[in-house]
Amino acid sequence: MPEGESATVIAEKFADHFLNKINKIRDALASFEKFTPDHKEVPCFGMFEELTQDEMRKIINHLQTKSCELDSLPTKVLTSFLNALLPFVTKLVNLY
Repeated sequence: MPEGESATVIAEKFADHFLNKINKIRDALASFEKFTPDHKEVPCFGMFEELTQDEMRKIINHLQTKSCELDSLPTKVLTSFLNALLPFVTKLVNLY
C-alpha cells in the first residue's frame, strides 16, 4: 500500500475511480437513442404433434455426451439405459 495514506483513503480513491468510470460510460450512452427491437410476428402454437419413441430415440442419440454435476440425469446415463427409459421420457415430452 502507498506510504502515508490510510486504508480508508485508498479504498475511497479506488471506489471514486470506478464510480467516475461508470459515470463516464453512462454519459457516453446517454446520447444514444433507446434501442427498440424490430417487431416480428411469431406464430402461436396451439397444438403439437406427439413424438414417437423412434423420433425420441433419434433426438436422444444425437445429444452431446457432455454433462455437469448439476444435470439430474447426465446424457451418458440416459443413453446407457435408453431402452428402459425411452417410454417414460417420451411420455414426459408428450405431456402438454
